Amino acid sequence: MRKIKIAVVGPRDSVSLIGEVGKEYEKRIEMTPLIYAVPSEVPELMERYGDSADVWLFSGQVPYYFAVACQATSKPLFYIPHTGSSLYRVLLQIACIEKMSFDGISFDLLSRAEIEETFADIPLKVKNIYVKEFKDIISTQDLAAYHYELWQAGKTKAAVTTLQSAYEELKKRQVPVFRIWPLRDNIRTTLNLAIRTVEAAAFKDSQIAVQHVAIDDYADVVREAHSGYTVRRLEATLYTLLINYAEMAKGAIHAHGHGQYSIYSTRGAVEAITENFTVMPIKEEIIKALPVPVSGGIGFGQTAHAAEENAYKAMGFARHAGKGNWMVVSDEGTVTGPLSSAAHLQYSLRAADEDCRRMAQEMNISVTTLNRLLASLGKISGEAVGADELALHLAITPRSARRLLASLVEKGLALLTQQETLHKGRPRNLYQLRMQALSKLFSGE
Repeated sequence: MRKIKIAVVGPRDSVSLIGEVGKEYEKRIEMTPLIYAVPSEVPELMERYGDSADVWLFSGQVPYYFAVACQATSKPLFYIPHTGSSLYRVLLQIACIEKMSFDGISFDLLSRAEIEETFADIPLKVKNIYVKEFKDIISTQDLAAYHYELWQAGKTKAAVTTLQSAYEELKKRQVPVFRIWPLRDNIRTTLNLAIRTVEAAAFKDSQIAVQHVAIDDYADVVREAHSGYTVRRLEATLYTLLINYAEMAKGAIHAHGHGQYSIYSTRGAVEAITENFTVMPIKEEIIKALPVPVSGGIGFGQTAHAAEENAYKAMGFARHAGKGNWMVVSDEGTVTGPLSSAAHLQYSLRAADEDCRRMAQEMNISVTTLNRLLASLGKISGEAVGADELALHLAITPRSARRLLASLVEKGLALLTQQETLHKGRPRNLYQLRMQALSKLFSGE
């Protein structure tokens, strides 16, 4: 089995410690040390190394923030956390080796709550504790300046920092400074998490993917065709497009006849060509080349049977949403789609809890429709919607959408705001969904 490639980023001493602990996993991982003088060098390091690592591991949160900001890779990013337990070694050094008081110390990165909890566990009451909390990029100069200004003003006697470059800068300025190092146990925990994440992703990528593709209303197409040759040419055109698509998906194609096809590949390949299940790359080509709509259902599973079952479910959802749609059903029970559509959503087939099932029952809708409504909230926020628009978002009939809107109004979750007259006929009702109330309801607040 190929070893997992881990790029380890940090100052020399931290990277060395991580490498030492990493030897315990040498049969499973291969580490590449990437050393910086200051965290701001992280983007350049990542660009120079390229995207050959399976996972990136940072010595702390500061270099991790730089990595997130530069968006240099799509691979998983992890950092060694400096938790409250990381403080104990520093506190032991301050009290037992340096014989200093804990009153008047400045800290960075760790939260005040973590620091106070650590002192409470000792237990020890301290005064004049200063904490620099941050959750974003910060420079060595800014961090060093924070500690130095407190010390120069006489507010602190010492500084505790998580950043090696800030530690060196403060030593130059003759500030009594201590550094929080990564704990070996935290390194092991993070390495285990990184390894499991890569292995799980590899397993998911290798899942079987089955795609069912069919010409919509095939019987009508045959009935209205001038001859059998017309239908055969139609099928031949679609088959050619699907062969190209199967090649993109690194899969195999099988024609069942009567305008139906199956494509077999892997989840990883399908995820890549559909851009994480958002687009169907040949949909526009099919629309341009064929005078009839074509629908598709994509299913994933650990076995061929499970993947095929999910593909049939996906095809059902695609046709429920209309003609010419493509939907995805995963083995986790998640429905995604329609692909390449403004109405694209992701929702669960399953009821999250008893409250969700009860709510669906009260509204006289399925749990799936309720989950679609939840997934749609962000797209229809602030809009006045009618039954037709809601039906489009939820892939239900306008009649069902009218019934749902009436139920939402009855429960105080929607308001009838206006009536819109379109040409002749009865004016249609427009509703304003009470987004805050709906969000609270579905989040269980």
